[in-house]
Amino acid sequence: MRKLSLSEWASAAEIVGAFAVVVSLVFVIASVDRNTAAITAQVGDASYEAIRELNLNLLNNPELFDITVRAAASLDDLDNTELEKYKLWLHINLDIWERFYDWDRSGVIDENSGGWHDYFSAWTARYVTKELWDDIKWKFTDPEFSTQVELALSR
Repeated sequence: MRKLSLSEWASAAEIVGAFAVVVSLVFVIASVDRNTAAITAQVGDASYEAIRELNLNLLNNPELFDITVRAAASLDDLDNTELEKYKLWLHINLDIWERFYDWDRSGVIDENSGGWHDYFSAWTARYVTKELWDDIKWKFTDPEFSTQVELALSR
């Protein structure tokens, strides 16, 4: 058996190095896929948790609960302080949708996000009026999100 020359050793080392790079890339891809799945799950959990917390706060705050019930029937039944509280409650809820909308656009969540958008659209149609939206939309600077809210209100 003959001894390998230095250039043959270098060629063999290049082949081994290239193989090692390919193997490490496969591990990186697998790691990214796992991280993406974990982030997607965290986003879903964060959305559920935010909505749950808002609803629990509503149940635990009789005054706010009363304001939301009366506002859904007629905004005319609210005094100025109650109307401002209601607008703040709307803003907090719409803020959750806006964050979710940003996550969806950036690809952080998976393609099954349609159910969330349906939920938020239905919620918006139920609790937000065009007049209220006109009064609070300045708080939402993303024109694409504003369009989504306006589409929900036009249904």
